[in-house]
Amino acid sequence: MTMLVDTNVLVYDTIENSIHHDRASELIDGSENSIINLLSIIEFGFVLPRYGIDNDSVRMKLEELLDDDYFTVSWLSGKTLEEVSVFMVENRLSFRDFNDWIIAYDAYSRNVPLATFDKVLSKKCKKLGIEVIE
Repeated sequence: MTMLVDTNVLVYDTIENSIHHDRASELIDGSENSIINLLSIIEFGFVLPRYGIDNDSVRMKLEELLDDDYFTVSWLSGKTLEEVSVFMVENRLSFRDFNDWIIAYDAYSRNVPLATFDKVLSKKCKKLGIEVIE
């Protein structure tokens, strides 16, 4: 199954003692094609140090995501950001969650499920018809 992986799934997969580690690893390992939005890679890079991950390890994890053929990176463009903005306005979504909607919209526009552990985002996505895997 092809899916778009949210930042929190990447983090939980990396942090072995995290509450969702096993499920995150299962999702990623079980996917035929995991897509990662560039924004998730950026968020991943600044979240890992908050969990005590050292700079060299963060760099290696980022390189792994960018260089591994297992993941497809979804690059951001100005056009994509415009599309997300229109989508958000049309659906009366708050720009306080702009980063989440960039990632969720990527899944929506590709017609693939979003893998996330974010309960609030998940609930909103389901209301908008975006398939979610938890």
